[in-house]
Amino acid sequence: MTGSRWARWIGPDPGRRRRVLAGLVAALLVSVLCAVVPGSGAAFTAQVTNSTDTVGTRTYFTCAGAVTGGGPALYWALDETSGTTAADSSGNSRTGTYRGTVTRGITQACVRDGGSAITTDGSTGYVSANATLTCPVACSEEVWFRTISTNGGLLIGIGSANTGGSLTLDRPVYLTNSGQVAFGVVNGVLGKVVVVSSGSYNDGNWHHVLATSGSAGLRLYVDGVLVGSSANGPSASVTGYVRISYDSLLGWSTGLLTGYFLGASFDEAAVYTRTLTAAEALSHYQAGIA
Repeated sequence: MTGSRWARWIGPDPGRRRRVLAGLVAALLVSVLCAVVPGSGAAFTAQVTNSTDTVGTRTYFTCAGAVTGGGPALYWALDETSGTTAADSSGNSRTGTYRGTVTRGITQACVRDGGSAITTDGSTGYVSANATLTCPVACSEEVWFRTISTNGGLLIGIGSANTGGSLTLDRPVYLTNSGQVAFGVVNGVLGKVVVVSSGSYNDGNWHHVLATSGSAGLRLYVDGVLVGSSANGPSASVTGYVRISYDSLLGWSTGLLTGYFLGASFDEAAVYTRTLTAAEALSHYQAGIA
């Protein structure tokens, strides 16, 4: 129908024109909806505009959700702003104690979590468990850390003592002087087996580390990426005290670090009595970033 014929058909009344147009639009929408048969597999596409023009999905929205979803044997969120007790959010009552100079209540690593994080001074401060934990052959440790230290030191590990330097230390995850992340286990045949990242992470940014052991050997992940591995894993379980920021690394780190106290910030520390997967390493990291 041409414009002139349209005008003659509906007449000069603007109100009538609007009502007719609205009716035609409604009829058109009904015809489109009716053309899509339920169960026919019809699909629609839409463009989402953001900085990368992409849409992503994540398994977990928060670090707390990622950790608790993994079923930890110990989980220190390190959210305390005062006091000396590090609460265990795993439900297993494996609390820790803040020792030496530890600053509480700093901005947390995980952008969508509430709470806070801690900073140790690099000379006296650390966190250690109040009771022992048995880490079997299949075991995993994770923690977020941030540092600019060039002296190296422990990130997380399991020691034979909960104060001072342990006589024996197993499953240590530590930082070298150059900022590389290392992970070691005791193997009954080979002795100490250690994997070390090629990259350095003492850049003042938050990083997530996950170290796993199991029947397939060792895996070391930083920021969701595999940075070190070995087919040789631990030969036995280890029972000891979980520690963060300090323990004796004698025999583990010859030539790699200056001291055993690591001055750094820490958040969301956990231990699992199973081997976490590569997919879990990535999802736990993604839970903490924007």
